Amino acid sequence: MPSAAPFSTELLHIPVAADGAPLGAQQKKFNTLIQRIATQRELLAQWQQAEQDFRRRYAQELKPAALELQALMTQHLHWLDAAYARKGLTKAERATLADVIARMAADLAQTAPDQATAEAMTALHDRYADTDYATQQAQALEKVRAMAEAALGLDLSGVDMSDSEAVLRHAEQQWVQQAQQQAAQHQAQQAQAEAARAAHHQARQRKPSAKERKAQEEAQQASQSVREVYRKLASSLHPDREPDPAERVRKTALMQRANQAYADNKLLDLLQLQLEAEHIDAAHLARVSEERLQHYNRVLTSQYQELQVEVQSLRAHLQAQLPHHVRLSSKPAGLAKIISTNVQHLRQDGLHLQRTMRALDEDPQLLKAWLKEQRRLFKEQESDFF
Repeated sequence: MPSAAPFSTELLHIPVAADGAPLGAQQKKFNTLIQRIATQRELLAQWQQAEQDFRRRYAQELKPAALELQALMTQHLHWLDAAYARKGLTKAERATLADVIARMAADLAQTAPDQATAEAMTALHDRYADTDYATQQAQALEKVRAMAEAALGLDLSGVDMSDSEAVLRHAEQQWVQQAQQQAAQHQAQQAQAEAARAAHHQARQRKPSAKERKAQEEAQQASQSVREVYRKLASSLHPDREPDPAERVRKTALMQRANQAYADNKLLDLLQLQLEAEHIDAAHLARVSEERLQHYNRVLTSQYQELQVEVQSLRAHLQAQLPHHVRLSSKPAGLAKIISTNVQHLRQDGLHLQRTMRALDEDPQLLKAWLKEQRRLFKEQESDFF
């Protein structure tokens, strides 16, 4: 996703006349759109910076904290594995301990940093669980597949649900196919409707309505406004016509920006370039007719809407990378808070686990009370699920 270019709107503002005469409707709208676009661009830049910070902090803080907790859980799991053979445990306590070991081993197998660890955790799980790890994972993935197909309206048969990238690629392919089919149907419907309208118009020799002609003219004029600004810039900035080497370098850079702005239909960027090239000033903008400003405003409105879509798309992209229970806030600062909160939780879980391990190691008799608490937690989870 392209980054938002540095942009200043300080000079792009139509001032109130020296005699205090109020601004016209289109002048006010122009100023408002300029401010909204500047605000939206700043918001986009903040989200892009927040994404970069998120990735950096994930690698530097969240991932190490997760690996540290995983190492503690592995150590705790081996202690429980050794404790399973201890005398004095009842049949129910031993069953609970086996359940705890199987669940922990399954979780660690899923998040294992390497294949050897994953295989060791899988083997440990299979020693204590009634159903082997591969079968459990297959059953879980089938549930995920069914839920995803129901939620997304897609056919995910034959897709490896454990490979999130493969699932995303398959979903995107189906979405594209659906969009193409819908587009083809829409085109066919449009073609039929157009043929019917053409036949009807030919029969009645109907001319475009005044409203239709006005809409066509406005669209042409808006496009022409962008083209006119660009042509003026291209004429004055053409580097081949500049004898001074330093000025030629400056104009070359400005011309490259003008070409890109014109290709992107960015009227605001072209106007900003005019200001930088000293072709227009605040007084010039104040003299632009309301009719011309109306064309400008139509293009600026489109630019503003495009920026809104870009921000929404970036937020959706980030949201897709987070756990389903974590929701992004409307402000970029919320992304940093997610990292901080998760790191804090991981460290708290690590401290709690260390205290539990130390207590069990110092007083093995506490294992019975700990298993009783685990059994209570399992029942709570099951009741919440159902």
